[in-house]
Amino acid sequence: MKKSLSVLLTGLILSGCTSLTTKQQTTIDNLTPCEKINGLLNAYDNRFEELKGTRVNTKYMETWTAKYDLVGEDCQITAVDAQTVTYRCQGDFKEQTTAVALHQKAVDFTRECLVQKNWLEKQKESADSLRTTFVLDDKTPVISIHTAKTLSRTTPWSTSLEVGKPISSK
Repeated sequence: MKKSLSVLLTGLILSGCTSLTTKQQTTIDNLTPCEKINGLLNAYDNRFEELKGTRVNTKYMETWTAKYDLVGEDCQITAVDAQTVTYRCQGDFKEQTTAVALHQKAVDFTRECLVQKNWLEKQKESADSLRTTFVLDDKTPVISIHTAKTLSRTTPWSTSLEVGKPISSK
């Protein structure tokens, strides 16, 4: 499947396509979380170009919708400057238990995908926050899963997954 993901993403780049055909969307929808993580890691050095969807107009940074989601919905790719580009997904929840359950699900599929590749897993926890970070080396992007209390009254808990800057550049 790795080859077909590469072929699909390459085809999207070459076509300059920001919207997907039904066949392309079906292929993406059928990717496993591990295939999506590997796609993100492979696309990082190219600023996630092949995963960018529609550009979102923002005043302070360049932002695009992502062509697939790992956690929550409406994932985005954001470029703050020439060196900083991030893939980020977020889900907002009424209950802490729901947010923590999604956090654990994301940690489980990320761990399963990366365990054979010698990634280091770190976890920090407090009363209102839980962060699990996966690091390989100082050149590979970091994968961070974060659950925390927010200021929202309707959805006071949030879980996010971010693929971004390697440790050496943070």
